[in-house]
Amino acid sequence: MHINNKFPTNPSFIEGLRVLLVDNDVNFCNSLTPMLQSYGVKVQAAVLGEQALEIFVQWQPDILLNGISSPKEDGYALIHQVRTLTGERGKVVPAIALTGAVTEDMYQRTLLAGFSLCVAKPVVIDDFVAVLGILAIANNPHFYGK
Repeated sequence: MHINNKFPTNPSFIEGLRVLLVDNDVNFCNSLTPMLQSYGVKVQAAVLGEQALEIFVQWQPDILLNGISSPKEDGYALIHQVRTLTGERGKVVPAIALTGAVTEDMYQRTLLAGFSLCVAKPVVIDDFVAVLGILAIANNPHFYGK
């Protein structure tokens, strides 16, 4: 809930948000990263299956954006590792599953796997930024007005 039940229209409300973007599509990472940075979001990008968990542990992002399909390792394996780790530490980090298309079965599977949401690529940046802000505030009410 926000003051006067209004969500901020100024995108600066997510300035400083730390987002870890993990995907096997380097072009997607290279296009989404500067878009998010233009809103003041701090972004670390990793290729799915490589150094993602190490970056997650060291950098401690506010939100995880995780592609769920890859020829090497799918995002379900990473979210399982993240949820196991965060469960041990007591801090749950919101996670968004990113995929080429969202079906009802896939959406249910992602929620059961531990994701907060499932979003189809390509993202509509203004809508996506609003979703990031909602997740950040829902997970940490003190984030708003940081």
